[in-house]
Amino acid sequence: MSDPQQPQVPPYAPQMPPQGFPDQPHHPAQPPSAQYAAPRQPAQGYVLNGQSMQTAPSGATANPAGRTGLILGFVALAISLVTGIAVQVLIRTADYSMFGAYSVVNGIGSLLALGAAVAALILGLIGIRRVGAPHAAAGIAVGIGIAQIISILFGWLSTVVGSFLYF
Repeated sequence: MSDPQQPQVPPYAPQMPPQGFPDQPHHPAQPPSAQYAAPRQPAQGYVLNGQSMQTAPSGATANPAGRTGLILGFVALAISLVTGIAVQVLIRTADYSMFGAYSVVNGIGSLLALGAAVAALILGLIGIRRVGAPHAAAGIAVGIGIAQIISILFGWLSTVVGSFLYF
């Protein structure tokens, strides 16, 4: 306990002799950073999951299920948009006696959009479960698929409830 312990110096720290003592051998003056500097190598990009961020993902690490699900999600949104516009055009250009045409256009468009949304959801979930693949497109596909499915189901529910209340 009476021994004072000296702080340990890391092995990579430069060992500088104390200056001002004449009995010490004279060392040439070199800056410590130049004496112990590692050789410089060209800068490389960040590495994420073992892959350099400067290169595009190869086919092995891409996520085709997520990308396809994202495309199908956008297709479902486009079908819903076109269906909504077509129904509005039918309402404004034809008389109310063509109620069957409104229902047919709306029903076919909703079924097509529902099919695309379910496919987007399934492919997005498959893409999310893929290990080592990017998940952004798959996550967006899942979000679009769920939102579109809920929207279509609420649209059908409001149509059914509305038909009982108004007729």
